[in-house]
Amino acid sequence: MAQRKDKSQAMREKILNTATQLFIQKGSEKTSMQDIAQTAGISKGAIYHHFKSKDEIVLAVLRSRQELMEKEMKQWLKATENLTGREQLQTILKSNLESQTARATDGIVGEYEKDAGFILTMMRDNLRIGAPVVSDIIKKGMADGSLQTQYPEEAAEVFLLLVNFWMHGTAFESEPEKLPERFHFLQFMMTSVGLDIFTDELLQLFSQKNKE
Repeated sequence: MAQRKDKSQAMREKILNTATQLFIQKGSEKTSMQDIAQTAGISKGAIYHHFKSKDEIVLAVLRSRQELMEKEMKQWLKATENLTGREQLQTILKSNLESQTARATDGIVGEYEKDAGFILTMMRDNLRIGAPVVSDIIKKGMADGSLQTQYPEEAAEVFLLLVNFWMHGTAFESEPEKLPERFHFLQFMMTSVGLDIFTDELLQLFSQKNKE
């Protein structure tokens, strides 16, 4: 029984690893179940034994990528633990914008950025994982005097939603030339609640990410 379970898990991981490679290379919208089966050297039936649809594979791949990003986040937190809360939040945001893992994950999403149910699931996962981390950094900044806000937990949630979704030009469509306006509004809004963390360097990174 244990051996059968191990084989099943190994097959599931093989499917996800193959799908991840194809999604990064081609995008999820241009990758079919047949592509995954052919590249993995298995039948489509074997895939459907583990996953009901391509949508289910995409979500599983993205959650796996989130786990990788969580590991990166822990590394960034440790590397920046001696900074002020403001400096730490700025540095981690910069690291996230430059992260190859995050960029590859954006490429995987593809057509699903127009799916309201998918975006809602991603928002919930993003807040569940990221909000406690950002909230703790904000509270650290409040303690050391580098950040001032009365609502650290709410500010953390708004920060994540705006940075990871609203500023993302495909999830919430916006003309590229209007990105600076969005950024300056984000800068104004966060400063008004005590999170003065956005710089011109971050604007350039946002612009570069949205062009990719």
